[in-house]
Amino acid sequence: MQKISGPTMGTEYHISWISQQPSQQALIKEKKDIKQIIDAQLVSINKSMSTYDSASELSLLNQNHSHEWQTISADLYRVLMMSKQVNTQSIGAFDVTVGPLVNLWGFGPEASLDEVPEAESIKRLLAEIGSEAISLRQRDESFEIKLIAERYIDLSAIAKGYAVDVLGRSLQQRGIKNYLVEVGGELIANGRKIADKPWRIAIEAPNDDGRSAQIIMPLLNMGIATSGDYRNYFEQDGKRFSHTIDGRTGYPVKHNLASVSVLHESVAMADAWATALTVMGAKTGLELAEKHELAAYFIVRTEKGFEQHRSRQFEQLTLD
Repeated sequence: MQKISGPTMGTEYHISWISQQPSQQALIKEKKDIKQIIDAQLVSINKSMSTYDSASELSLLNQNHSHEWQTISADLYRVLMMSKQVNTQSIGAFDVTVGPLVNLWGFGPEASLDEVPEAESIKRLLAEIGSEAISLRQRDESFEIKLIAERYIDLSAIAKGYAVDVLGRSLQQRGIKNYLVEVGGELIANGRKIADKPWRIAIEAPNDDGRSAQIIMPLLNMGIATSGDYRNYFEQDGKRFSHTIDGRTGYPVKHNLASVSVLHESVAMADAWATALTVMGAKTGLELAEKHELAAYFIVRTEKGFEQHRSRQFEQLTLD
């Protein structure tokens, strides 16, 4: 089995694959070539979608307050199209324009104050949130965007998933059919591992003080993304404030849903839906998952510990 890894998007990527190369020399060359291609693709995606890079395509778009049509890259167009789709289907629970509120609460690229913002500041920024202000169109071979109102777009809840999709397709284009690609916890498994065994992945238990597996399951030709409130949060006056901000209220989510994992052929869609369902909470989120036939796995805090809830689609896809 061949493996490569490296830094990207403020986290790391890890890729494993089964090579069909006939010699050690060919294996070394394949590994070197794939590493170069993967690193270049990740740099390109980061230069398109990062809010931490002031010179990225997205940052420049956020700085340009023009309400005219502007040409954007195909990658940015595709991610924004998926974002708007999930925004509509989740009734606004997933919203890539929630960035100003994320920053206000201290979870964005700016320095964190770890304190609750003033209610007036939250109310003011709520007027600047809403994906309905984003218009997209394709003309011939060009892709364009127009903002009918000033918006700050943050793709951190979908970009890593999209990167996994891109890297997976890149491996397939090189004739590699058996691989596992992971970027910052979002991953996809295609084909099988050695000895015709499926790739097996763990969904992490939402513990604050360590890392352990809640469940371990096979993953075949499918992506998975997880969203939770147990890593990135702050506490004030004995209350926990999650990094997951509900753009409809301006405040972090307050329910007892600890994490959501979504299985999907597109890791970008899984990434976005995991965030949307986290915002909605266990009950409403499960209802929406059933409505849209999403494979979703919920871990809910109770007084007796954690409960697990699975959508029907999740049950069907994880039969071992």
